[in-house]
Amino acid sequence: MRKFVFVALAAIAYAPAALAGGLTVSDAWMRSLPNGLPAAGYFVLHNDTAKAVSLTGASSPACGMIMLHKSEMVGGMMQMSHMDKVDAPAGGTATFAPGGNHLMCMEPKPALKPGATVAVTLSFADGSSLTANFPVKNASGK
Repeated sequence: MRKFVFVALAAIAYAPAALAGGLTVSDAWMRSLPNGLPAAGYFVLHNDTAKAVSLTGASSPACGMIMLHKSEMVGGMMQMSHMDKVDAPAGGTATFAPGGNHLMCMEPKPALKPGATVAVTLSFADGSSLTANFPVKNASGK
C-alpha cells in the first residue's frame, strides 16, 4: 500500500498542472539570475476549452511580485514591455518562452535557486486560477 501511495503522489507531482476547466500548463521553468536580478518564468498554457481565456496575472511565494511581460524587436533593438493580459484561444495555446512572452519575477526570494522547484499561481480574467510547479534553472537554462 505504501508503494502505491508513493507512486500515485509521484505521478501527481510530475504531471502537467491542470484545472478542471480544461486548462493545463506544460514545459514550465523559472530562470534564476545572480545577485537578486529579476527572474523569468516560461511555460505553455494549453486551453482545451471551447472559449478563449485571458491570463491576467501570476503570483508565487518565491517572488515579491510577478508581472506579465513580452520581449520583442523594435527598430533593431530588443525591448521589454508590460502586458495586462495574454489570451489563449479556444483549443489553442499561449506560449511563454525566452525572447517572447514571459513572467517577470521581481524581488526573487532565496527559494528561487537552481535545482529548486517553486509554485506559481496563474490568475485568469474569469476569476479562476491554476497553480503549477516551475523547476528553477540557472541563467543558461540548465
